Amino acid sequence: MSTIELGETPFWYDDVGEGPPIVFLHGGFLDATSWRPQVERFSEDHRVVTFDVRGHGRTGKTDLRRYTVPGFADDLHDLLTTIDVEEPVVCGLSLGSMIAQAYAERYPVRGLALAGALRTMPPVPLPTAYKRAASPTGGLAMTLALTGQRATFELLLSGIRAVEGHPWLAIDDEVRERALETVSEISRSEYVKTFDALYRFTPPEIVTDAPSALIYGEYEASAVKAQSKRLADALDASVASIPDAGHLVNADAPEAFNGVVDDLLARV
Repeated sequence: MSTIELGETPFWYDDVGEGPPIVFLHGGFLDATSWRPQVERFSEDHRVVTFDVRGHGRTGKTDLRRYTVPGFADDLHDLLTTIDVEEPVVCGLSLGSMIAQAYAERYPVRGLALAGALRTMPPVPLPTAYKRAASPTGGLAMTLALTGQRATFELLLSGIRAVEGHPWLAIDDEVRERALETVSEISRSEYVKTFDALYRFTPPEIVTDAPSALIYGEYEASAVKAQSKRLADALDASVASIPDAGHLVNADAPEAFNGVVDDLLARV
């Protein structure tokens, strides 16, 4: 990976392969290495860009007091402008799907692939006033101080499993463990700022004629599936449910996931 200065902040990114550009955006509390199976596959015939979102991975802590999803999208635009990438296909997972939505609202794209796509956090409708008053950010900071990043994230996973009745994050134990190790490396302050950005995200109305695909694993949370289907209707997008995969669908079932992206690229 390389580093680049954007507004006095160093960002870590990777830029490999030649051909039409495709950008992969990682999920919250993870990093760009989560896209390794896709980088290996698509760099054969595409220019593939990944980067560690502000607060994550080797980009790490930055001086901004508060993060926003549109701000993450603007970071991506600044990066792509600097390295001369125009109108990419953008593929985002979870938080990355939110960034992709915000990016597509602001900037032209040739295609969109949204995996484990979230329109809101939590992925259920809540009155604005209630959501503002019930923000868990303060309590999150205390939980992190008491239990640490990994244990705090595992509490979230336990809650989802209690609702869904099955594992959610990943079906493959190795994929799950790698993700939890990455979560444990994010600083507490960045964890809080990232969660706050997720929680406060207001979904944009995306107007694009670009071919789009919504992708989720068989064991994705039911509320996320519902949001994905509604977003697919709005975008006139295809929907793919991948068997034997959880939220980290690209890592749980890389060959099947790559096949869906291949189908999207054929329509671009």
